[in-house]
Parts: sequence; C-alpha cells; structure tokens
Amino acid sequence: MGRPAYIDPTVRLFGDVRLGDDCSLWPYAVVRSERAHVSIGRCTSVQDHAMVHIGWDDPTIIGDYCTIGHRAVIHGCTIEPACLIGIGATIMERCVIGRGSIIAGHSFLPPDSVIPPHSLVMGTPGRVVRRIDKLRANIVDALLYRDNGRAYASGDHRIWESADMAKLGEEANDILAREAGGWNERGIGEATTE
Repeated sequence: MGRPAYIDPTVRLFGDVRLGDDCSLWPYAVVRSERAHVSIGRCTSVQDHAMVHIGWDDPTIIGDYCTIGHRAVIHGCTIEPACLIGIGATIMERCVIGRGSIIAGHSFLPPDSVIPPHSLVMGTPGRVVRRIDKLRANIVDALLYRDNGRAYASGDHRIWESADMAKLGEEANDILAREAGGWNERGIGEATTE
C-alpha cells in the first residue's frame, strides 16, 4: 500500500488491493479482489458508494489522476490515467478506457469495450460521441480530491473554500510535462504491493 491521502472509516477493502500515493477512498466505497487484483493509482479518488471489483480472471487497474464518481461500478477493466468516470457509470470486464477520457454519468460500457484516448462517452451502451481535450482538467480534478483527502484526514471538511485553482493548474501542467509522454509509451502507472 502506498500512502493514501484519505481512506474513510466506512470504506471496505478485501483481497489484493494496491493503493497509490495520495489516492482517496470516500464514504462507503467498496473495493474487492478475491482472485485477481485491484490497483488504484496515484492521486486517484474513488468516491462515495462506488464499487470496484474484479472479473474472474480480469484485474481492475485504475491509472493515476483518475476520478471515479459516486455510485460508479468498475468491474475487471482498465482505466488509463487522467480519466473521469461519471456518477453512476458502469464499466464491465476487459474494457479499456483511454487516457484523458470522460465517461458520462449513468453510461454503461459492456464487456470488451475499447475507448480511444481523449473520448467523451455517453449512453447505454456507451458510445464515443466526440474527441475531447480534458487531460489537464481531469488532472486538476484529481489534485483537488487529493487536497480534499489530505484535509479530511486532518479533520478539515471545508478545504474547497480556499482551493487555489491557479496553483492546481500549474501543478497539472508540471505533471503533464513530466508524465504524459510516459503515459503514451507505458500506458498506465499501476500501483504495486511494494
């Protein structure tokens, strides 16, 4: 396990769960991996009531700087860095969500769906509706949740009142300069058990 920013006391973790530094797990999130493993990347947030599970032989790998929205179901799939998964979305086994994508709230991606990087996906079943450039915005969102998690860990539940969006934007630019080329070559930054 890395050094999470915040794990709410109501979170349930079972099995081989690998957490990256500064990730956050919010109230009533459940992460289960009875057979394969779950990897949640650096600065990724798994929000309230989300369910992260594995497929029978399919691990769940969530890259760095992702936001998994409230009540989302993530099941045996791969989500590349800097993606935003909307409230109530469901992503099934062996799906691959390309970096910088947004899966709209309540969308359903059936097994084996492959979403190209920088896509906006909507619907049931989910389909790409257009190409987007939200890599930086998605990283800023992840950094905002990292800071919120650090604040919650110290008992401060109002950090967003003083959030410095310009500073978060500068940090996102630095991350993009440092990481984006590597994401293109490596794919995702998977958390490890080391």
